[in-house]
Amino acid sequence: MSSLPILDITAKCLEELLAWHQVHHPQLSAQWQPLYELRDRLHQSAWHIVVLGQVSRGKSALLNALYGEAIFPVGALHGTTQWPRTVRWHCQDQIVDLTDTPGLDEVAGSNRESMTWSAVETADLVLFVTQDSLTPVEYQARDRLNTLRIPHKLILTKADLYPPMAEGIAVSSTTGQGIPELRQLLQQWLQQEAPQARALRILHQASQVEQNLGAALGRQDTSAWSWLTAQMVGSLLLPGGFFDVVLAIISTLAYIRKACQAYAVPFPLPAFGSLSQFVLLWYAAIYLSSWQGLTFGSELWGVNTTVVLQGGVIFWGYQQIRRRLDPYLQQGYQWGHHGPQRLLQQLTQTRANVTASG
Repeated sequence: MSSLPILDITAKCLEELLAWHQVHHPQLSAQWQPLYELRDRLHQSAWHIVVLGQVSRGKSALLNALYGEAIFPVGALHGTTQWPRTVRWHCQDQIVDLTDTPGLDEVAGSNRESMTWSAVETADLVLFVTQDSLTPVEYQARDRLNTLRIPHKLILTKADLYPPMAEGIAVSSTTGQGIPELRQLLQQWLQQEAPQARALRILHQASQVEQNLGAALGRQDTSAWSWLTAQMVGSLLLPGGFFDVVLAIISTLAYIRKACQAYAVPFPLPAFGSLSQFVLLWYAAIYLSSWQGLTFGSELWGVNTTVVLQGGVIFWGYQQIRRRLDPYLQQGYQWGHHGPQRLLQQLTQTRANVTASG
């Protein structure tokens, strides 16, 4: 990993992606516009902490206890919080935006839940609030957080009323139990883990943007048929054997390079070694298929088995090359020096090394 701070490295990644797409993919700007939003979020000075949970779990009361003042409304009514609300909080030397959200099982239905998840998806950290055991709705929410790769901490509110669970942080907004410890834990997280957590989250989102762009490019890409047609015609005109293999080498390398440029994937590919093994076998098949075959029918309307066999080998080869390229091409610009996937791999390896040494 570079010695640059992780947020600076991630910023270089986003700038590189934007610069590339502005030049090469202006017609698909709707696909990569979210990169601007990710860049803006990356540079926000405040960390974003969102509280998430079902109705009447004590989400607003928890934030009031952390804030040290009754800033969020609480009440006995079902679903007092009807839309996300954010308050600026100074946690020692860290600036934090605390966001309260409607409950996951609001009576008002999907509109409030949609607002809740919109807030959650921009969070650096989620405080996932429950009471004494997880409900099916809460299990689904936690699975969704894991799928979205959003860092979260399980908070057991109302510790004065319910026995503690095996996991989670037990607190009580009424008695103040566990609140100083939770505040200290958040301070530590903000100082030590928040930059990397934000970088990882944004890199994963950038990676998804690139995959969506790659899929859109795939729907427009018909270049394989052009190269296939050119090689078919060339094979018919050339004497055969050695010349067919030379033509195949030139055309396939040119096709792969062109595809990499179109999809913004570096050439050669990270998996070029495994792809080259298949290509070499394919070249051998083209050479063998050029041997003299039989002609069926009249001299004018005859069908030569060599032409049919070699055409089939060439067609099959292009299909297989494309099938092996697609997992990389449709990832988008992931594997450059500052590509999202390359940085994610480096960060994962760095964290594994730190864990192993610790």
